[in-house]
Amino acid sequence: MERIHALHEELDVPLLIEEYIEGREIYAAILGNAPPEALPLIELDLSKLPADTPRIAGREVKFDRESEEYRLTKSALAKDLDEETVGKLQDAAKTTYRALKLRDYGRIDMRLAKDGTIYVIEANPNPWLSSQAEFAMAARGSDRTYTEMIESIVEVALKRYGD
Repeated sequence: MERIHALHEELDVPLLIEEYIEGREIYAAILGNAPPEALPLIELDLSKLPADTPRIAGREVKFDRESEEYRLTKSALAKDLDEETVGKLQDAAKTTYRALKLRDYGRIDMRLAKDGTIYVIEANPNPWLSSQAEFAMAARGSDRTYTEMIESIVEVALKRYGD
């Protein structure tokens, strides 16, 4: 608590303190509304980061193309997950999506702990949709082209308005 108080005083801004959860970083792209569809899961592989580097998707991992952290981390379709775990992750993502009343598309970021516990760490109501981004990777994993993915998003949005 002393450290929190000192940071608050030094920075003069509200602070959010979160527990670090060791585990795999899994992203679930969600498409649609009634019912929402969970696309194939994507994993951000943080395993190649140096031992003294936190296994989190911080600024360097996400945006600093010149950093070692950026070069050492890659997103890809999640592998080595059994069918039951995939189902639990997708169910957790869809439940979160509905609970937060997200619409049309979104991405739910989770941590899968070694004991199988699933932690939702972030909900992205408007995830990056470039052809190289995780949402597009998931769409390709569901046998959709990039164009088909964009068309699907537009179609589900139009459907809410009665076309």
